[in-house]
Amino acid sequence: MSNPSSSVLAVTGRLTDSFKRLVPLRMELPKGGRPTAGDLQRSSANALAEFYAVARIERQNNSLGIVGRARVAFSLQQRLVAEGYPPPLVKQVLFAMLISAFTGSTD
Repeated sequence: MSNPSSSVLAVTGRLTDSFKRLVPLRMELPKGGRPTAGDLQRSSANALAEFYAVARIERQNNSLGIVGRARVAFSLQQRLVAEGYPPPLVKQVLFAMLISAFTGSTD
């Protein structure tokens, strides 16, 4: 049987890496100009949808109870803020993650 703390750390690490890959702190601008507000909104929505899908898979593949899920969310919040993501953004993303991808017990 695996250690619940190591599972939380492993899941948190994978989610942190996924978030950093999907939602970089510095967005690369396309050649030839600045993205429009619509481009940014679509890009952000797509990246967050991918992140929520990753979180859902992590929930399904790891036997984390409600306490484990809360620990992952809290640890992820701390890591993302430490990486330089704005706290309001992190709070909003984690709340949505908990609601959409990380709450259910079965799928």
